[in-house]
Amino acid sequence: MKYIKIFLGLIVVFELLVSGSQSNQTNQTSQTNELTKPMAKQIAFADWEVGAFIHFGLNPFIGQQHGDGKEPPSKFNPTALDAEQWVLAAKDLGAKYVCLTARHEGGFCLWPSKTTDYTVANSPYKDGKGDIVQEFVDACRKHDIKIGLYHTTSHDANSALKSYEGPVGWGAKRIALLDSVFEDDNRRRRYMEVQMEQMRELLTNYGPIDFMWSDHWGHISTIKMWTPITNLAAELQPDMVFMGPETWVPGNETGHVVYPMWNAVHTVDGTNYTRPAPNKGDVDTENDYGLLEGEVRTGHPLGEYWRVRECPTSRVFHTGGWFWQPDRTFAKELPEHIDLYYRTIGLGANVIINLPPDNRGLIPDDIVAAAKAFGDEIKNRFSNPIAKSDAIPAGGTFELSWEEPTEINTIVLMEQIANGQKVVRYTLEAFLDGKWEPLKPANTFPSATPPYNATPGYETIGHKKIDRVEPVVTNKVRFRSLESVKDLPVELRKVQVFYCEPW
Repeated sequence: MKYIKIFLGLIVVFELLVSGSQSNQTNQTSQTNELTKPMAKQIAFADWEVGAFIHFGLNPFIGQQHGDGKEPPSKFNPTALDAEQWVLAAKDLGAKYVCLTARHEGGFCLWPSKTTDYTVANSPYKDGKGDIVQEFVDACRKHDIKIGLYHTTSHDANSALKSYEGPVGWGAKRIALLDSVFEDDNRRRRYMEVQMEQMRELLTNYGPIDFMWSDHWGHISTIKMWTPITNLAAELQPDMVFMGPETWVPGNETGHVVYPMWNAVHTVDGTNYTRPAPNKGDVDTENDYGLLEGEVRTGHPLGEYWRVRECPTSRVFHTGGWFWQPDRTFAKELPEHIDLYYRTIGLGANVIINLPPDNRGLIPDDIVAAAKAFGDEIKNRFSNPIAKSDAIPAGGTFELSWEEPTEINTIVLMEQIANGQKVVRYTLEAFLDGKWEPLKPANTFPSATPPYNATPGYETIGHKKIDRVEPVVTNKVRFRSLESVKDLPVELRKVQVFYCEPW
């Protein structure tokens, strides 16, 4: 990465990794001729498809997006906070999981952590007796929503930089400041004691947690930090999906995923503790928001590790940034939201949509309304297929028919990824006037610029592929695999046919 300094001792670090815990490498197939397969929890995570991000903390009260760790907890004073409102808005969105920033990059903890005084316990909220993580967890369980927490080991400005005089900033400057701290073994050790204990509190005190987002996971320069954290997460919550070794981002915060896309990846050092390695043609992207995960990786059909793609959306569902800002955070229009769905879920990825509460502790009304409109529209489009099948024999061809000829323009395919991702190229056809005719793909994403595909055709499927096609009237469609990995028989999990109103 552009902003990350590679340690001269990299080779030594790799040797340490080889001898480290392998607890996160189970169920991965790297030394046989079989394809890599996802763990059961990764398949379940892919089925959740849509998530919601709740970015909340000290930031909305101090006008910062990343937090410098210097502003006092006394400024944190939401007067109408309602975690149930957050969860209900996410449920209306169609989200199956919700992720709260329990502790963002500035270091302010939304629970009364024993590791620091930089917490809600020293704020006016509930006279210092509040625990917003507990309120959030309780609301999720009440409404049957999967629980996600955000905590990032490599960026805790208060713990690492509170004694630094001067602006902390973001991007290259903050990375340089953190690197200077982490080069001192004693300071890094004390810093890691805080990070490990905070992780232990979050993953011990609140019952089962379904998902954890660990921002900036797996940078080579901070791998000494991430290895013990990754192992601790696996030890404390083995059923939890952990962002990094089990999911990965697509190289942007704009809700685009590279296509074709493989969930299996090689990693930069051959272990499950680092980021996906590039293939020929893969790139790193610039990002005006300062994203540190700018690697665009197509994955590899023979990759050793499975990473579900999850697309973050800092300024896609609304204007502004991750955290609410007065006079800047407003919901965008429904057509943009539907396009987001097609270019993420429709290309085999998850999407996590930001719903930021304001300084009252409530998600603004316009974003709540937009979330419901999005959820309603997705239900309207994909709840009643013209035809469907989930009993599909393995093989390269499958036909689906129904009684009356009907206009169609959308076909949804799901691959049986439990046995690996296999489809390289395929075609779709309709039975017209007594013969099979190709269906012409009509996927278009005007907001996608290279390296993202603005007109994806019939290549990878993975968890799900939504193909918009030029409309035809028919009562029979056919899927044909044109190429599969190692010529393995293709296994489809589901085929659905729809007519969706053009957008």
